[in-house]
Amino acid sequence: MKAVKYLLYFVAGLAGLAVLALIAAVLIVDGGFVKSRLEKMMKDKNRTLVIEGTPSVRLFPVAGISLGKTTLSEPGGAGQFVAVEKLEAGVRVVPLLSGEIAVESLKLSGLNLNVLRDKDGRMNFADLAEGGKKDDAKADQSTARGEPPRVKIAELAIEGARIHYADAASGQDIAISDLTLKSARLDGDTPGPVSFSVRVAGRKPDLDIKAEAGGGLRFNLARQEYAIDGFSFKANGRIERDTLAAEFSAPKLEITPARAGGSAIEGRVQLRGPARNANLQLRIAALEGSASALFMPSLALDFDAAAEGRSVKGKLTTSLKADLAKRIYELPKLVASLTLASPEIPQKSVTLPIEATLKADGGRQSASATFSTRFDESNIQAKFAANRFAPLDANFDVVIDRLNLDRYLPAGGSGSSGAADPKVDLSALKGRTVSGKLAIGSLTVKRVKLDALKIEMKLAGGKLEVAPHTANLYGGTVAGQLSADANGNRVAVKETLQNVALGALLRDAVQKDIVDGKANLTLDVQTEGGTVSALKKALAGSLKLEMKDGAIKGVNLADSVRNARAALGSKQAKADPNQKTDFSDLSASFKIDKGVARNDDLKAASPFVRLAGAGSIDIGGNTLDYLAKASLVATSKGQGGREAKDVAGITIPVQLSGPLDSPNWKIDYSALLGSAAGSLGELGKKGAGGVKDAAGGVKDAVRGLFRR
Repeated sequence: MKAVKYLLYFVAGLAGLAVLALIAAVLIVDGGFVKSRLEKMMKDKNRTLVIEGTPSVRLFPVAGISLGKTTLSEPGGAGQFVAVEKLEAGVRVVPLLSGEIAVESLKLSGLNLNVLRDKDGRMNFADLAEGGKKDDAKADQSTARGEPPRVKIAELAIEGARIHYADAASGQDIAISDLTLKSARLDGDTPGPVSFSVRVAGRKPDLDIKAEAGGGLRFNLARQEYAIDGFSFKANGRIERDTLAAEFSAPKLEITPARAGGSAIEGRVQLRGPARNANLQLRIAALEGSASALFMPSLALDFDAAAEGRSVKGKLTTSLKADLAKRIYELPKLVASLTLASPEIPQKSVTLPIEATLKADGGRQSASATFSTRFDESNIQAKFAANRFAPLDANFDVVIDRLNLDRYLPAGGSGSSGAADPKVDLSALKGRTVSGKLAIGSLTVKRVKLDALKIEMKLAGGKLEVAPHTANLYGGTVAGQLSADANGNRVAVKETLQNVALGALLRDAVQKDIVDGKANLTLDVQTEGGTVSALKKALAGSLKLEMKDGAIKGVNLADSVRNARAALGSKQAKADPNQKTDFSDLSASFKIDKGVARNDDLKAASPFVRLAGAGSIDIGGNTLDYLAKASLVATSKGQGGREAKDVAGITIPVQLSGPLDSPNWKIDYSALLGSAAGSLGELGKKGAGGVKDAAGGVKDAVRGLFRR
């Protein structure tokens, strides 16, 4: 939870403030001067610090300071950021000379802290944190070297603390109250008693939880010594409409540079409610070895969860090796079995057996992992490596022999997000560097089949490049590159399809059998914007399509026009799946600018028809305005019929307009009759009625052709 991270920032800031106060006390040993300096520091940051009374300071052997009631305002002096009733802090002087912070005591009562995040994502303590960047850099360098923090704590006492967090952007509101933490000496030879209690309530999510913990605890980070005696944790409460119950127990645990031992550690979490249920059980076997060669023989996790008809059930087991001094951790063999069930999955449930390994080096900020699983007809092998955790620098390699996503995707799922104009935010690409490869022998998704799919990916500087990517596609190939750049929210696509059986592709992709033939397609487009509609309206680039030796299915245009006389009196000729109109060539190119694709060179040739066209497709506005012209020629050989010289030269103009998903079409019959006047001369001799009937026959025949 982000709130936890912000609270840690505050605790670090509070400790830093205490250290500054202690240093000032050591140098000048004057409570009044310390008070005036602290108040001036906050005034320079446009805040008001009020300390009642004069702080008391002491110097040796424990450097300490005590503050009475203290308040610090929000920036500008409006509202209260933090208040304390009393603060006492003491640090031993001699250990400071060797770089060790030995906290003798830290007592805090009546803490009231308000943490706010505005709609722009800025925290109300950001101005206080800005001055600590150099210290943070030094701490990061120490962490990178694998050095444990040299901190010892003798005594803690926090009573009646309250912390409130509010997020103006999301509406989240969390209140931590009744926070109490007490301890005896934690740096002695035996574990000292520790007690903790807190209440957490809020909305988004709606929750109310009480937690408490207690037992014996001892630790010395510099000496790599840790001990727990009779420690337990319990939490009960409500999350939304669900009841939460959690407990954790560690009867005995001891880790030193010489040895490690203790007893098994167990934990349980249960969530029960009207819409969801979850049960998790954890068991960790007694530790062995030492701090530098720690060994956990077994860690077992069982879980079972269900919500809204979906469920996941599984078991995970692994051993653990660790070197606490160097912060190296290894899971040499993780074995898991997961069963996922959902009514939206076509086969209702999927079982995944998993084997994995993991090794992490906290000192070098690096990690590596392997992963393998087999389910249904798929074998998956994956490798992952991280050269740096923050900011992330990683690479991966995934190999899958075959994968049919249709077996696991919801049947007939809608791609709509529900939003009128969904936002497109690529900011998640920033701040990380990732490269990798993906290879799939056979992939099926939304009925479309690809073979020998290979993808290379690179993410750096906020720009994702999926290039090159190649695959075999319906007897042909597809190759290209895709990029998404968070710097400006830009997207670019370049694809080339060669010798693809377009009919088979369309039959699988859109389940329509309307065309046959080999197709070559070249697409080169780019766009930018913060929403789907903005991306459509900014689309620019080009598209080119070429087809050879194909056919338009559902109508034999030669027979339709040749038999126009037979169509007289009929209402509409229906498309016949057994009929087709052959063509030898079809080509078209589009120039795209500001979301509008324009074409003026549509050409198609068949033994009986020459097709031309020009117009525009408004992708951003989702509309079409296009005029296609089909010109009949004097021969129909190859179309399975006799000569059609009596209809040669007729041009059929078809106007397409309206929404892209449901366009309207209209034939200009006056233009059609004008071009057909010569061919209908014989019928004209029969009088106006003959011409009218002939026009009706041609009209119905053309309707039959274009009804699709």
